[in-house]
Amino acid sequence: MTSDRFWRGGNRVEVERLVSGATAYFPATVVNAPSVRKKHVWVEHESLTVGGSVSIRMKEYVIPTRLRPSPPRELNRRFKADDEVDVFRDSEGCWVRGSVTTVLEESRYIVEFKGGNRPEIEVDQFDLRLHREWQDGAWVPSLLQQSNFLESKAQSIKLKIKIKRRDQYEKGALVEVRSEEKAYEGSWYCARILCLLGDDQYIVEHLKFSRDDGESIPLRDVVEANNMRPVPPSELPPVVCYEPGVIVDTWFNKRWWIGRVSKVLGGGSKYSVLIITTGEEPTILNFNLRPHKDWINGQWVNPSKEECYKPPLKKLKSCERAEKVFNNGMMVEVRSDERGYEGSWFSAKIVSYLGGNRYTVEYQTLKTDDERELLKEEARGSDIRPIPPPLIPKAYRYELDEDVDAWYNEGWWSGRVYKINKNYTRYGVYFKTTDERLEFAYNHLRPCQVWRNGKWSRA
Repeated sequence: MTSDRFWRGGNRVEVERLVSGATAYFPATVVNAPSVRKKHVWVEHESLTVGGSVSIRMKEYVIPTRLRPSPPRELNRRFKADDEVDVFRDSEGCWVRGSVTTVLEESRYIVEFKGGNRPEIEVDQFDLRLHREWQDGAWVPSLLQQSNFLESKAQSIKLKIKIKRRDQYEKGALVEVRSEEKAYEGSWYCARILCLLGDDQYIVEHLKFSRDDGESIPLRDVVEANNMRPVPPSELPPVVCYEPGVIVDTWFNKRWWIGRVSKVLGGGSKYSVLIITTGEEPTILNFNLRPHKDWINGQWVNPSKEECYKPPLKKLKSCERAEKVFNNGMMVEVRSDERGYEGSWFSAKIVSYLGGNRYTVEYQTLKTDDERELLKEEARGSDIRPIPPPLIPKAYRYELDEDVDAWYNEGWWSGRVYKINKNYTRYGVYFKTTDERLEFAYNHLRPCQVWRNGKWSRA
C-alpha cells in the first residue's frame, strides 16, 4: 500500500483509468490529502476540464489505489523496438500504455497500444516515456541505473627476438627508422637493410622515398642501430574500433607518427587523430592506424599509463580546472562550439578522463555517420556540465523575455521567449546565435540554468 506522504497537497500525481479498454494515466495535482475520516484524495486534473464557454479544471475524489506519483521525465532517453512505453495523447490529455514497434529518423517512433482499438501512431520522442509500474511505494523498473562492469585482464603480447651482440639486423630485413630531421621529429619511415658498416651502423634503403634528381632510384642512408627498430609483428591483435583518447601509430605523409584518437568518424572506418609532435589533426582511415607499442630492450611492450604520450599542454581558460571533476559513467551535458551550433548542449556520458582537463564522452542522442553506434569524442572540461536539476513547479508558466532551453535537433538550445499563445501551451523562442524564431510545445522547454563555480543559477 502506498504511503500517504505521496498524497500531500501540491504533489503532482497521475490518476489511473481505463479508456477504450487501455490503461491511461491523467496528470493531476493533489488539492487535499486524505483525512482519517475520508480516505479519498481530492485532486485537480491538469488536462480534463468541465463547463461550457468557460472551461474549469475538473476536480474529483480519487481512491489512493488509483493514484500514483508523477514519474520523473527522462527527456533525453532513446527507445528501441519492443520497449514498453507510455504515449501522451494531446487529444485525450493522458498517457496511454503501448510499445515501440519501429524506430524512425529524427527521434520519432511508431507505437502500438495495449488493449482497445487505437491504431498505431507515429510520435515524437518527447511524447514518450518508459512505462513503469508503481508497486509498494517504488517504481518498477527502478529509476536507479545499474551498470554491470566486466573486468578482463589484457593479455600483453611479447615477442622474443634473438639479438646478436653487434649485428642486430640481418641483410634484407625490413625495419623502421627514426627520422632525425626536425620537421619529421617523432616519425618512423620504412626501410630495408642493405648491409652492416660496423660500429652498429647500417646502410638502409628507403621504401617510400626516392632521390631528388628525378630518377626513381630509392633513397639510401646510413643509420645507427639505436635509431632503428623491427617492423611491429603482424601477430598484434586487430582493432575493430579505436576509442577517443587511445594512443596509436598513424600512417601519415609516408611515415608512422605517434598520435591520439580525438574523434571517431564513419562508424569506426576513419578517425580524427592528433599528431603528438606537430599538433596536426588529419582524418585517417582505419587501416592506416595500428596499436602503439614501444621497442624496449629487444621486445615490443605496451606503454604504461605513466609513459603514455600526452598532447602538448594548452593554457587552460580562466574558468577551467586542471584536476578531474567528472567521474567515469557520470551523465553530463556537453557544449558544442561548432559553427551553427553555438549555445547548444547535448546529453552525454563520461567514458574516461584523459588528463589536462580533457575527457572522452559518449553522446546519448548523437550517432556516428552510419547511425550504428553512439558518437564518442574528446571534450574539454570547460565544455562539460552536470545534468541541470528540474526547476519547474506545478502549473509553471514561462513569461515573455524569459531565458529558456528548447529541445531541438537532438540537443538543448538556449533562447528567449518572445511569443506565448493564449493557453500557455506553445511558445515562440528566439535564438540569438542563429537569429532564428521557432515555436515549441510547453514540454519541449525548460528553464535556462548556468553552471558556474560548481553551482547552478538561473540565467
